[in-house]
Amino acid sequence: MHLWWTEHPDALIGVPTGQKFVVLDLDLQHADAQQWLEDNRHRLPLTRTHRTRSGGMHWLFAPNDKVRCSASKIAPHIDSRGHGGFLIWWPAHGYEVLHGGVLAPVPEWIVEALNPKVVPITTRISAAHRPSVAALRGALNVLAGARVGERNHALFWVSCRIGEALRAGVITEPEATDLLLSIGRQIGLLDREILRTARSGFREGFRT
Repeated sequence: MHLWWTEHPDALIGVPTGQKFVVLDLDLQHADAQQWLEDNRHRLPLTRTHRTRSGGMHWLFAPNDKVRCSASKIAPHIDSRGHGGFLIWWPAHGYEVLHGGVLAPVPEWIVEALNPKVVPITTRISAAHRPSVAALRGALNVLAGARVGERNHALFWVSCRIGEALRAGVITEPEATDLLLSIGRQIGLLDREILRTARSGFREGFRT
């Protein structure tokens, strides 16, 4: 071990998250994250906080099994780390530690943001279109089950199928938009990316 550190003196130290603490990772080099912190600082309790090399901040909280690893689920460039995650331990490299003796519980509003309530998938479409409704429901379930790395592709594919349904008069655009917003939020997508992708898919599906 001594030889390894001698050969790699600039290596960063990573520590696992989840068992002893969970983390809110703020990438403050981005304007979105700066604005989020400005808007929510008053709701964040005093807790151990690390400065990072990039100018960001790691807010450490007491362990909470409902805080898992996520990327931008709370807001753009605001990530979380729980069981299965790792964190660069910046204090070992000389970066500032604030409130080192405090490890506050995770605020409930953060827990709720990371675990949105599941809204049942429903459609308000007449009985005359039952076969198309079944197809739509199947497409929406594909989106609801999409994992990280698949979500945007699934959203566009489902939006294209809905565009075809719009052309056939099976569903209205406001109904379709409400459905995609509801399911998209459940799987961690932001409203603006849901709406942008949905509109693109609607157009593509409508003209095919």
